[in-house]
Amino acid sequence: MLSGIEALLGMAGAAAVGSAGLWLWRIAERRSEARWKAQCEQEHTAGIHLCVSTIESLTAALEAQDPYNRGNLECVLRTVSATSRWLRLPADEIAALRAASLLHNIGRLGVPDHLLHKADALTPDEQEKLRSHPVLGARILASIPFPWPVVPIVRHQAEHWDGTGYPDGLAGHAIPRGARILAVATAFSALLHRRPFRGPFSPAGALAEIERRSGSQFDPEVVETFLQVVRDIPVEDLERLQGADIAAGQALAVRGQGAAEARSALEDIAAAQRETLALYALSQAVTGSLHLEEVCNTVIESALRLVPCAACVVFLPEEDNEYLRAHAAIGINSRHLLGSLARVGTYLTGRAYFRGEMAGASFLADDLILRDVSDKWQPFRSTLIVPLVANGQVTGTLNLYAEGPDGFDADVKRIMRLLATQAARAIDGALRYDAVRETAYTDALTGLRNGRYLREYLDREVNRASRDGSSLAVLNIDLDNFKQVNDRFGHARGDEILQEVAEILRAHVRNYDLAARYAGDEFVLVLVRTSRAAAESVAAKIKAAVDRHGHRLVSREPTFPLIGLSVGVAVYPDNGLDLQSLLCNSDAAMYSDKTTRKIERAAA
Repeated sequence: MLSGIEALLGMAGAAAVGSAGLWLWRIAERRSEARWKAQCEQEHTAGIHLCVSTIESLTAALEAQDPYNRGNLECVLRTVSATSRWLRLPADEIAALRAASLLHNIGRLGVPDHLLHKADALTPDEQEKLRSHPVLGARILASIPFPWPVVPIVRHQAEHWDGTGYPDGLAGHAIPRGARILAVATAFSALLHRRPFRGPFSPAGALAEIERRSGSQFDPEVVETFLQVVRDIPVEDLERLQGADIAAGQALAVRGQGAAEARSALEDIAAAQRETLALYALSQAVTGSLHLEEVCNTVIESALRLVPCAACVVFLPEEDNEYLRAHAAIGINSRHLLGSLARVGTYLTGRAYFRGEMAGASFLADDLILRDVSDKWQPFRSTLIVPLVANGQVTGTLNLYAEGPDGFDADVKRIMRLLATQAARAIDGALRYDAVRETAYTDALTGLRNGRYLREYLDREVNRASRDGSSLAVLNIDLDNFKQVNDRFGHARGDEILQEVAEILRAHVRNYDLAARYAGDEFVLVLVRTSRAAAESVAAKIKAAVDRHGHRLVSREPTFPLIGLSVGVAVYPDNGLDLQSLLCNSDAAMYSDKTTRKIERAAA
């Protein structure tokens, strides 16, 4: 892909340089002929215009590939041009800065797409990769014979006035003047436009942020001029520049009807390429993961790259299939939407899921039961609900929301059908994996977690308690007289007793604690952030509850063995600093309790 871009840029630069060279040669050859001078000047100007027009058309197509970048070039170019005029820069420097403004992001073609759109904080390695784009851009442009010094501006656009920038750590006036101007203009445009990790700044807020960075990131003289320039731009023009990332067709304008048609063709090509790449990226990403949350987020991110929308949500059915729940949400109102519910068979989302049919309509407030959060709700006006169908079954819906009316046309619906096909298969695979994993971690008889899960959970909670400086209690439990139940009444009756005891244990733990069947008639409770006194109180309650249940069984069937519990308590960090020592010490305490209980029963 880069080689093709280099070729196009090379033709653009060669056009200008060729005309310029021809001009110099003819002036030297026919210095006395004024008509030749006039003709060569025209050819030189035509070459410059060809260079600029080619660059504009190419960068317009590149910009169209990135939904977060639409409108960025127009904003940068306009503010750079105005600042250059205000500073009365030489004509060649203005031309170089204009070309650099159009090409400043060319190096981002070498940065993985997921890094450019990542909503979370970048790792050090990811930051280093992202910061390579000015160097890569300069390398791409270095072989192109521009008639102006474009490359230094592109290479040093991310340098900081105080020397803390990259790639070369230049400071002050060592940074090319064009790069200092471009740095302010690109930062202002970035602040105005929406990013995956934040919403857009207002024009006033963006200017305040630029002013705050004066003297550290930016040249104070350039900032002072830039503030004057931008404050002279009409408010409605700034708002239009800010909204260009949402409204298609408001990006960089090119000269003439022919150029506009070429731009449209390039945008169509870019859109088709973006669609292909996004679908390929989705298939690659979901193939490499079987975790439901990760798959759902990947599906949403792919949808946002393909379709302009304010928010995107994945809804999946609850176990009882009465409601759909939002498992993942990105965009405006995401905190309201994440975890929201839609009743199956009713309104828009529930009906689209029930019928397995795509539905596009105006936003309906009653469609969802939203979470009650403190964030202000920003109104939607359009909804597109796409059923996710895998193996002939609807597994959920992918909901898109827009702030404007009629936000989703026929082409959007076509794209979403393609995406939904891949997304549904991926989500179905993740759901099946979750079901298998749940089976692997669950005791089939009692429904409690099993020993495998217990060890993973306890190891995780010990590490957390160590970080937090909190306590953790482990209760090792053994069922008294259980062997007599199996010997005299059979294993089927013994299984019933284990299930009944499991229900008692489940009823006595909090929803964030763990009740597990360890082996045979042994159980373990893990109580997080629990002191010894609190743990012993829980032990006394479950012993009393099982004792009451045992007496009820005997009252109904006098020959039935009187069951009860022996419980041993171990507390982190007093009785152990790792899961093995906690399990061993709680087990020893349990056998001590069992011995005591036998002595007490014998004495009674």
